[in-house]
Amino acid sequence: MSRRFLACFGKTGSSKTKPASSSSSEERNNVTVDVSAEEQRRGGAVLVELFSSQGCATSPEAELLVSRLGRGDFDGLDLPPVVLLGFHVDYWDYMGWKDPYGSSQSTVRQKAYVESLKLDTMFTPQVVVQGRAQCVGNDENALLAAIKEAPRFPAPTFQLVGE
Repeated sequence: MSRRFLACFGKTGSSKTKPASSSSSEERNNVTVDVSAEEQRRGGAVLVELFSSQGCATSPEAELLVSRLGRGDFDGLDLPPVVLLGFHVDYWDYMGWKDPYGSSQSTVRQKAYVESLKLDTMFTPQVVVQGRAQCVGNDENALLAAIKEAPRFPAPTFQLVGE
């Protein structure tokens, strides 16, 4: 699994844990998970949403690109952690091939982005990055640039207090 994906959850590529028997009662009852000042400065993960369809001839290439992003194939480019979501739309179904994964809810979601981003039309494959930028889903350079330039927001901190 990609280090960047695990970084979303506050873990790194390797983890060292103490056996349960070696931790004191106080450590078990008062657990605090906090984000360091550096992590807060850097911000959280970037949301990347792909809108595609089996009825679109160029969607498979975009899905491959997004899967490479999820596998961490671009780790050397100093990208922030990403959260990847894929949505199959249903508006290509009229062409004769019904996408079994297509959903009108995905189409409505994409339409909301088209309106909020003030675009002229919906298309596949389309990638929306952090809800604020978009590009053609199989344009690797545009996608990587949008991820690097995306605003990042600190993840919430949680505190767990034992009973």
